[in-house]
Amino acid sequence: MAALFSIAGDIYSLIGYKGLAYTGLSWAIVLLSLVLLLYPRRTGILLALVVVSLLLYGLRLPVASNNKTITAVMNLGILLSAASLYVKAASIAAIDRVALYGQIRVVARALLAIMYFYGIFHKINTDFLNPSVSCAVGLYVPLARPFGLEDNLFGRYLAIYATFVIEAIAIIALYWKRYFAIGFILALVFHYVIPISAYSWYMDFSSLVFALYVLSIPVPASRSLYGISLAAANGLRAQFGRVGTLFPAAALMVFAIAVVLLLALAHPERSFDMAVHSVWILVWSVVGGVAMIVLTYVALQNLPCDNVSAPRPPAWVYFVPGLFFLSCLSPYVGLKTESSINMFSNLHTEAGQTNHLLFPMPPYLFNYQNEVVKIVDSSEPHLVRQAQAGKYHVLHEIKKQLRWNPEAWVTYVKDGETVSRATAATLAHEMPNILERKLLIFKLVDFSRPKVCSH
Repeated sequence: MAALFSIAGDIYSLIGYKGLAYTGLSWAIVLLSLVLLLYPRRTGILLALVVVSLLLYGLRLPVASNNKTITAVMNLGILLSAASLYVKAASIAAIDRVALYGQIRVVARALLAIMYFYGIFHKINTDFLNPSVSCAVGLYVPLARPFGLEDNLFGRYLAIYATFVIEAIAIIALYWKRYFAIGFILALVFHYVIPISAYSWYMDFSSLVFALYVLSIPVPASRSLYGISLAAANGLRAQFGRVGTLFPAAALMVFAIAVVLLLALAHPERSFDMAVHSVWILVWSVVGGVAMIVLTYVALQNLPCDNVSAPRPPAWVYFVPGLFFLSCLSPYVGLKTESSINMFSNLHTEAGQTNHLLFPMPPYLFNYQNEVVKIVDSSEPHLVRQAQAGKYHVLHEIKKQLRWNPEAWVTYVKDGETVSRATAATLAHEMPNILERKLLIFKLVDFSRPKVCSH
């Protein structure tokens, strides 16, 4: 389901807007996800889904989405674990599914811990703690507005500090197996609610977190969940055949689309994107709600949870999440400011400045973020609009855009000097190489203070 929510968030890749390769891989993910729901014990289908998802991620690079990056890291962990077990078995026809499950559980739990750690660390800045601009308040306001509490100062501060508390408890509970349910249930409620705020497309992120938690919960709870899921699936199969397991989801989709279409008749001015978002919010409200209830029941049923010892995983399993942990330090060392688990954190690290409370200035190891420019004029209207809105650009991003469009030109100011009508040709000796183009991506730079929440 997490794969489906992720693809749904990129609807234009499904309808051919981004090219044949995007469309083909996107639909392959949809089809493989559905087949995997029909045949959940087929490891080959799972691995095919993993490979196709990684191919699509590679095609998308550089990727700003934290959700897609975490998914790619998890998929890489699954693929490497499966490959090692196939090598160990010396046969492509057999794999130790229990061993595979044990190894990917380690990766999933580590990714959740990293996500929550940086979810706290990046937010330790003056602007996230400011109730007038905090991203936590951005999520709080649409949820509180129906009750007339959107401007309540206590509610705003509660949203800010509750974020730290919930994420801290979630980290502890991940490794405190006996009482894992405490952090688990808090996290479920938190991640269920935030997509409903409609502040952004959060369904893919929340469904990913749910999926990682399903892999991470202690074995006794996992067995309980498996029993409930199997009973539900067998009931549908007995009545409708194997394809019956998809009927509830299909009925829900039809219902959600019908509701949104009826509302669209009353509000024809609403955009296509809003209609799509509305459909999936309704779907998430039901799917996420059912998942939250079932997982909460399983957690409470296993509270306190028996501590079942598991075989020690090979040390290399920690390598993939370890690299991911290091990559999330990128904003502070002068590398990418996107896709570092710094979403909705109000964090600013560009131009040798930062609002982070633990650094007087960012400890750059690389110079990319020092090269911040102000666009004066350009052949590209979107760059002009961004500049008129007070945004600055990391020069790396301008170079990439010029490379994509050799006919384009940009006039910008850098370190007090004006560079007139720069093009791909005039900057040819400075163009980023393929690794820089694929791995580095930077947000628009906002020097206004307090720094408003963007994404």
